[in-house]
Amino acid sequence: MANDETKTVLDEPSAAAVRLMLGKLADHDVAEVYEATAGLGPIADLAPKAMRARNIDL
Repeated sequence: MANDETKTVLDEPSAAAVRLMLGKLADHDVAEVYEATAGLGPIADLAPKAMRARNIDL
């Protein structure tokens, strides 16, 4: 189990796949991804960028 100081980082191919997935989701689904991750972790780091690019509010 990871402690609070452990940071998971996606490699570039994985990050590109997540960005592609977020790009194909409906606006409310992108917001749900962010909420489901509680704003923590590498996927939660990419979701707000997608939300800003698409002008999605929570």
